[in-house]
Amino acid sequence: MAEEINEGVAYLRALKQSGGANGSGVEKPAAEASSRPQMVWGGIVGNPGSQVELPGAEKRRSPRYKCEGSVELREEGCDVRTWATFSDISLHGCYVEAQATYPAGTALHMKLEANGFKVETKGTVRVNYPYLGMGIAFAGMSDEDRARLRELLGSISQPSGIIGPGIASALPATGPLEAVPRVSNPQAAIGALLEFFESRQMLMRDDFLRILRSSQSPETTP
Repeated sequence: MAEEINEGVAYLRALKQSGGANGSGVEKPAAEASSRPQMVWGGIVGNPGSQVELPGAEKRRSPRYKCEGSVELREEGCDVRTWATFSDISLHGCYVEAQATYPAGTALHMKLEANGFKVETKGTVRVNYPYLGMGIAFAGMSDEDRARLRELLGSISQPSGIIGPGIASALPATGPLEAVPRVSNPQAAIGALLEFFESRQMLMRDDFLRILRSSQSPETTP
């Protein structure tokens, strides 16, 4: 409980600082005094590949890196799925940005995707900020998914160039991407995508390519 309170205090201090004007006299959080790239956990300050400084024991357990990815969430015992994005990740958890959050202690089934890697795991909401996001701790991850998570972390832990404060840098590709199929029937492609979004909220690259290929098959192409 004390650790969650400390995380909440750090978050509110960072939020107050980010909303103030320069030179307003508001004291900067101690973590911002460091000259290395940083990201406020649950906020937007930082650079891809930079480690995130967290209060308490969690930051000592494993380094947390800024990373943009998609996540499918399903509460344990419920069939309703929601989709959101995660903005940082470590070997033991991640921060999910979402307006609709789950209460602390909620058990979730998660499917994460970033940098061409897919990881499936269970998780527990550690702390939530309504209308902003949640800190989720991983639990019950298989050895195979743990290995994929390590590969994902390895792909984002070393930026493609020198990164300084306030400088964004693209992440290196992890391998050749599958080519986008030629679209000869745009109406069929749009129709297939609209049908997909009738029951889903987020489209991943693999699903997008599959839908395009299916919509442009000889059966649907005039």
